[in-house]
Amino acid sequence: MEKGCKRDSKISILRRTAAVTLAAVTAFSAAACGKSESSGDSVQAKEWAYVPEFITIDEENVDYYDMQILGENIYYLSYDWDEATGESSQSICKYSLADRNVTSTPITWLEEGGNQSINRGRFGEDGSMYAIMYSYNEDYSESSQFLTKFDADGKQLFSTDMTDLVGDSYVDTLAVDGEGRLYVTGDSQIWLFDGEGNQQGTVSMNGGGDVWIDSMACGRDGKMYMGYSNYDGNSSTYTLCEVDFDGKKLGQAYEDVPRNNGFIAGTEYDFLLTDGTALYGYDLAKKEKEQLFDWLDSDINGNNVRKFSQLEDGRILAVIEDWENNDSGIALLTKKKAEEVPQKETIVVATMGGSYNLQSKAVKFNKSSDSYHISVRDYVDYNNWTENTWSDALANLNNDITSNNNCPDMIDLSNVNIPQLVAKDVLEDLNPYLEKSGNVNRGDFVENILDAYTYDGKLVSIPTYFSMQTVIGSTSMVGSEGGWTLEQLIALANEHPDAELFDRVSKQSILQAALMFNEDAFINWETGECSFDTDGFKNILEFVNRFPDEVNWEEGMDSEPTRIQNGEVLLSTAYIYDFNQLQMYNEIFQGDYNCVGFPTVDGQGGHALSASEAYAITTKSGKKDGAWEFIESILTEENNNQYYSGFPTLKSSLDKMAEEAVTPRYMTDENGEVMKDENGEPIVEGGTSSVGYEDGWSYTYRLATQEEVDKVMELMNVAKPVSYNGDDEISKIINEEAEAFFKGQKSADEVAGIIQNRVSNYVSETK
Repeated sequence: MEKGCKRDSKISILRRTAAVTLAAVTAFSAAACGKSESSGDSVQAKEWAYVPEFITIDEENVDYYDMQILGENIYYLSYDWDEATGESSQSICKYSLADRNVTSTPITWLEEGGNQSINRGRFGEDGSMYAIMYSYNEDYSESSQFLTKFDADGKQLFSTDMTDLVGDSYVDTLAVDGEGRLYVTGDSQIWLFDGEGNQQGTVSMNGGGDVWIDSMACGRDGKMYMGYSNYDGNSSTYTLCEVDFDGKKLGQAYEDVPRNNGFIAGTEYDFLLTDGTALYGYDLAKKEKEQLFDWLDSDINGNNVRKFSQLEDGRILAVIEDWENNDSGIALLTKKKAEEVPQKETIVVATMGGSYNLQSKAVKFNKSSDSYHISVRDYVDYNNWTENTWSDALANLNNDITSNNNCPDMIDLSNVNIPQLVAKDVLEDLNPYLEKSGNVNRGDFVENILDAYTYDGKLVSIPTYFSMQTVIGSTSMVGSEGGWTLEQLIALANEHPDAELFDRVSKQSILQAALMFNEDAFINWETGECSFDTDGFKNILEFVNRFPDEVNWEEGMDSEPTRIQNGEVLLSTAYIYDFNQLQMYNEIFQGDYNCVGFPTVDGQGGHALSASEAYAITTKSGKKDGAWEFIESILTEENNNQYYSGFPTLKSSLDKMAEEAVTPRYMTDENGEVMKDENGEPIVEGGTSSVGYEDGWSYTYRLATQEEVDKVMELMNVAKPVSYNGDDEISKIINEEAEAFFKGQKSADEVAGIIQNRVSNYVSETK
């Protein structure tokens, strides 16, 4: 790597914590992917494995965002908070890979006192540092930004005021080239400075849309490069280009470089770049990328890699910040022949855009298992998004599932049509595994969640978390029972012609709501029969055509709660992910509300169940026992004690969550006595939360009542997953063809007939 090349970073947060102590805790593990024997999937044995040595930073006062790797040393900022004085201090720290020791140099300012903090640290091999300094007035109501430099002894050398220069722009990147020249970016601007902090010019980004700078770093050729994105309102493009400091302009552009989360100079390639899944080498002349390794194969969640670098001997050094598992540190990866490291059987998990959440679970399992290694195959490429990305991804997933050579071992059931997969008989029954398990049993889980994922007696998945979506209206309008038909919904709209059914909904969204629980009424996946040419579906088209093509979201319009209370809107769609949600709707509808649900053909309660971490095992998998081990690992109490945004399926965790929802917790002093406010009332721990709108309507949450908790529990007993989510191929067909009717180009009969024909063909092809 060229001397002086630096990589960009994100903003750091000033932490009021103790001084840093760096403990090197190392662990070696590797997973060489093997080839499936019984399923025949094409996970080929890899020739090389990158074996990680994990070096853990135990203290919380280390700034991983501004961490930088220079040769055999790792530089970063640390923070110290003095409880007695209420002041913070910062130090420049260097961790040596050679002797595994850390040295710390306190920062001294040109002007003592004041409220100052620094970030965007860019270090030199001599221990000096350029940084962006923020200076605040006494009450932190005003701030200024400075470009500053510190020498190896921590002494501030200069401070250049950039406040007027950058204006309201947010300083995003500070980079230094091999000649010591500085590049500061914010929004779509690059401000150029010499090594003494003197401004040398500005480079403005010109594009036909919304342009933002993603990252900046030196290449292997010593030139400064910048990666930026340009969104024109329909699609986003990524470009890598040179930055010409002397000419104060952008140089040669390379539009074939893959979108990435960061890039650096390589030793054998022009660049190394990562997309959050794998590390690649890229050759500018050939316009080719080569995957070096998958982060998961080295027990690393690539989404948590904040910085990475390549040492002269070829080893890869990665800085990892894992907030979810509180597991941050450094990984030093050494390239070895795959046969030299312990072999594990690879379990491939297919997902539709869910790799971000899945990777952390996979890393945790991979580190604990001596026999199996989870590999994630995400069919959705968000880095190269087009209007056909989703439908193409679904088609590829369906092709692999039905193939004999590339079928995954497991499927993430989020964003897929579960009844369609059940009809194909590709999902393994988990009942026998649950019955034999020594770690969990059926009685540990919410029964209806298991029932919701049981088809013809076959349990296809056990989700870890879930949330619900339902329709809420006043009892006087929708009745006190749960459930209604589409005809009843239409009747309600006819009774109130001057009001809107829902607040600001378009044709597309109301069509999705109407079909959410009714796809099975028009498609029989077992027989392949479809009935979209019936009066029932034509009535849906006629009803949907009442709604606007697009929604008006102009500022200054009244909020949904205000419009409901004024009688302008009748219903609300509620997303329920904790026990506090219903109390706000009780306020909106003034104590007169009912969760009636989405309309269904049979009039039964249409409460939608959205599951998280719902994984199925494929019938073709040759590693079903290992796949079940992975499912077990994320279902246990230990891994199920954080609620995130949703309800835990494990009853013990759900009961704990319900109890906490109604149990007040009060702040106590150093003697354990309950603290009270100025009115003599106990101070609730954590305070209160509230929601507010621009028109002034607001609500402050309180503890949930037992009645509200019971009502949520009742919804859990009837909620079920939906197959129509607006994203699959069938949804695409319906939306495409219905447009002709909505525009008056074709009759409802014509459109229904075309949809009937197209969906029937699709079902026949994919059944």
